Amino acid sequence: MDCKKPRDMFVEAGYGPNFADQLIQNAFSKLFEGDPIDERVCFEASDDMAYIIDIGHDDIRSEGMSYGMFIAALTGHDKLFQKLWNFAKKYLRNNDGPHKGYYSWQVSTTDFSMMDPGAAPDGEEYIAAALLIAANKFNRDDYRQEAIELIDCIKNKPFNELVGPMIDPERKLIKFSPVLGNDFTDPSYHTIAFYRAFAKATGDSEWFEIAKNSIEYLKKAAHPVTGLCGDYSEYDGTPKAMPWFPESNCFSGDAWRVALNLSLDYALNRGDESEKEICTRLLNFFESRRPYLSDYATDGTPYPRQGRNATPGIIAMNAAATQVLDSEDPLIRPFVRDLAALSVPFRFWRYYDGMLYIIGILATAGKIII
Repeated sequence: MDCKKPRDMFVEAGYGPNFADQLIQNAFSKLFEGDPIDERVCFEASDDMAYIIDIGHDDIRSEGMSYGMFIAALTGHDKLFQKLWNFAKKYLRNNDGPHKGYYSWQVSTTDFSMMDPGAAPDGEEYIAAALLIAANKFNRDDYRQEAIELIDCIKNKPFNELVGPMIDPERKLIKFSPVLGNDFTDPSYHTIAFYRAFAKATGDSEWFEIAKNSIEYLKKAAHPVTGLCGDYSEYDGTPKAMPWFPESNCFSGDAWRVALNLSLDYALNRGDESEKEICTRLLNFFESRRPYLSDYATDGTPYPRQGRNATPGIIAMNAAATQVLDSEDPLIRPFVRDLAALSVPFRFWRYYDGMLYIIGILATAGKIII
């Protein structure tokens, strides 16, 4: 597959060639090594283990651990990567029972016990991608083999009385949860560029079909006018509200990440023009709503509750989406400048916004290579 040369959108927006590196270094310093009360989300469990805390919810999530590994691999922090991976294998991985091979989505900060052994598939996807990146970055074939084992589990785990594979075997699309009965999906779990990397790492060409299916699905899930997806949806793209999260049919925290997934695939691979079209539609929507919010109904009308002002997480994802735009497109500068102007997220809600902030900088600077 032909690859495009990565673009540094900060440079295209008028910043110097080292600007992104300075942002990344500053963000990493604060989020991974900063003040434990107000800045950092990464903590040592022992000399050879570390973990990421969701500060706002006081728990440890496969999502955060996978993001931490992803960031550590991309920024060349091999010792930190190994510490995070050691912790994930010891405390998050199910080594027996119906969830065997998957990672607990939620672990306690007090004794590291599993609060729920169930898995959230984005955690597994990012762990596998992080392992592949680390295998290349640190010349570690053991990481590659561990990635291949996890990728196989994601797609081919045998069904038992409670759990099956994360990829729906008929639709060839990622599920919201591998627990039986969860027959719907989350638009932000469709990590298309990862699937292409999984295909190349394993030699399993079915991952290319899954990537293609995900693009076709997102063409239906993204609103035809706004480009917004719901946090959850049916496999036909219809936004889905759940009893425990009645606003899950709206665009909010999960759905911010769809722009990253589409634009990353478009930037790294030959891309699909529909990926560019959806991201452009979405950026035009937000540009027309300045100062825009973080939460909307998918048609752009108000969120059922009071929508939040734009947080660093959505600002970072929208900046990453500029990767699809043609050079000199007037949409590049405002969204990249929004990200460049931010301070590193701190205090109570720094976990999710902080992780998306640094991943967004890496993407916007063309530094995510899988």
